[in-house]
Amino acid sequence: MAAKKKLLDSVTPLMVSKCSFDKTGLNFNVFLSPDDIPAAAKEMLRKEYYLEDIDAVDVVEGFLITYHYARFESSERVAHRVMVTHAEPVVPTISDIYQGADWHERECTDFHAIKFSGHPNLIPLLLDPETPQGVLLKTEKSRKSLRDLIDFGESVFTTDGFTPFGEAQADLKEPK
Repeated sequence: MAAKKKLLDSVTPLMVSKCSFDKTGLNFNVFLSPDDIPAAAKEMLRKEYYLEDIDAVDVVEGFLITYHYARFESSERVAHRVMVTHAEPVVPTISDIYQGADWHERECTDFHAIKFSGHPNLIPLLLDPETPQGVLLKTEKSRKSLRDLIDFGESVFTTDGFTPFGEAQADLKEPK
């Protein structure tokens, strides 16, 4: 619970896990609900973290959207992670908080067709405007499970009932 308070005071994470920096390049994974992303970004800015990037991965459970934050004064790196469904891939923009998010959000829209609500200019960034959005979407057969892609680290806090895995995966062992 202390790590939850240390990392984010303005929102309650769904899950916080401490990672091995040597193994993952991260100190913490923080799973958030999509609606909490702007408040969490404001807090990271207030705490003098910079946004490294935003990326998306098309997995069995939906889309995993990851916001990587770091600090210049220390080697601390934090990942804010959000899961959205394939049917409704929408997350609020943080381009009004971190100017550099504009580029990353447009790239995620180009390649994965993820919408960033409130984004002022969500036009194609890298692809021809005639190219359909979502060119990197995977087929159902080619998607991997989230548990095969991420080292969650050691759980510090988990909201009751939260799992980053979809219902079809619920019977498998979850991170502690």
